[in-house]
Amino acid sequence: MSEQRKIKLPARQYSIAKVVLELKTANVSEVARLVGRREQDIMRDLAELEKRGLIRLFKKVLYRIELSELGRKYLVSGLPEEIVLRELIKDVRVPVATLRNIGLSDDEFEAALGILRRFGVIRIQGGFAELVSSNISRILEYVQEIKKELEKYSSPTVVSEVPDNLKEVRRRGLVEVGEIKELVVEATDSLVRDFNMLTPVDVVTVVTPEVISLGNWDSIEFKPFDLSIEPPKLPVARKHFFTEVINYMRELMISLGFEEVKGPHVELELWNFDVLFVPQYHPSRRPSDVYILGSTASPDPRIADLLNSVGRYHEEFRRYRWDQSRALRLVLRTHCTAVSVRTLWERGPGEYRVFTIDRVFRPDTPDPTHLMEFHQLDGIIVGSRVSFKDLLEFFREFSRGLGLGEVRFKPAYFPFTEPSVEGYVKHPKLGWIEVLPGGMFRKQVLEPLGLKGYNVAAWGIGIDRVAMILMEINDIRDLYTDDVREIERTPVPKVVLSAGRHS
Repeated sequence: MSEQRKIKLPARQYSIAKVVLELKTANVSEVARLVGRREQDIMRDLAELEKRGLIRLFKKVLYRIELSELGRKYLVSGLPEEIVLRELIKDVRVPVATLRNIGLSDDEFEAALGILRRFGVIRIQGGFAELVSSNISRILEYVQEIKKELEKYSSPTVVSEVPDNLKEVRRRGLVEVGEIKELVVEATDSLVRDFNMLTPVDVVTVVTPEVISLGNWDSIEFKPFDLSIEPPKLPVARKHFFTEVINYMRELMISLGFEEVKGPHVELELWNFDVLFVPQYHPSRRPSDVYILGSTASPDPRIADLLNSVGRYHEEFRRYRWDQSRALRLVLRTHCTAVSVRTLWERGPGEYRVFTIDRVFRPDTPDPTHLMEFHQLDGIIVGSRVSFKDLLEFFREFSRGLGLGEVRFKPAYFPFTEPSVEGYVKHPKLGWIEVLPGGMFRKQVLEPLGLKGYNVAAWGIGIDRVAMILMEINDIRDLYTDDVREIERTPVPKVVLSAGRHS
């Protein structure tokens, strides 16, 4: 091999080329492991080797198939149609009401009946389910096929293509299929042909007197500078996109003539429930629906009269024995309406409109539209001539200011308002979502607070859901991401940008 035909490569690139030559095709993660580096450390080397034509990079998509929680359950206890069929085999004619009590949920039971009907295994007449024994073999074959598929994926399996026979179990939500994207490196013909000409050298990025004095420049490579390449741009600092939305809503409320007020997160049940005329036996006050802190506040002399008045209204209109100690228990507030009624008590009669935007807390199972901690925009319009029409007009103006489009109203019920309303706006993917609940405070709320003869329009808007609509986000949990990359690439809603709120 002559000196003229040597191809100099940085030492690390030479090691990578050698590994790729041996493996022919491999995941980048495997190559990184064999050269003793992290994946991110060799990405630039791979790009340079590809530019030299020694390797080829391409993306490969694999699929991870595993049982869903439902699939694991059915693999152990049996499919719903199998469970119903077992009961019918014991007694070929069974009341449908009896079958409903065999341990299946309503959805599972209805699905089981649908499948059994589809295979012609049962007839339902006069409230009875009757077995058609001539078709049992078909449904048993179907059940065995489904269970055989579930057994295949009792342990997670990675495949290059999703099998066609997975359609049925996938449609029924019994398996979950996730994509795995891998970066693959492959040796080219040039690498195979020219590997013996490759020689590892040290790379010099800074020319110093010491480097010049060495003289043996064949054993090193001077890294060329490419001045045509743009330097990386640092992202401009910005606020979290949800913070931007909240700030815009705050400014919108102020522009509509409202004043912002604040209140504590830890609240007395008095303000959270009792003043709002929510009876102490109401389901919303159960420990499963409220974070109860397990301590009781000492009676404040300033609210002694209020406590007596609230208790009297509960006993007179709700007709039960009201417990003052229950009203003094501490909870994490479940809505910001507690701030509104505090404000009514502090300011009393008059003409004013206030709002608050803050966090509230409710025990809940997180899903695409629910969280245990979320935000509400609560507000009131107070005056002797305030009417239900003022409330509806506020909802329309608020929606117009956010660019939410059409608002649809329907009657609602809340323990503390009458009449009450729910306003719906349309999410591009989730459909019509209720985000504008409100109503007129009952006299049983206002009179103990000293507002006899006054009207108060009140609401508590779930602004997390509003933000989902504005940003076309399908999962409420994405609003609270702390991933800087997600924050940088999530666009601020156009209505906020047009108002000059983006920073």
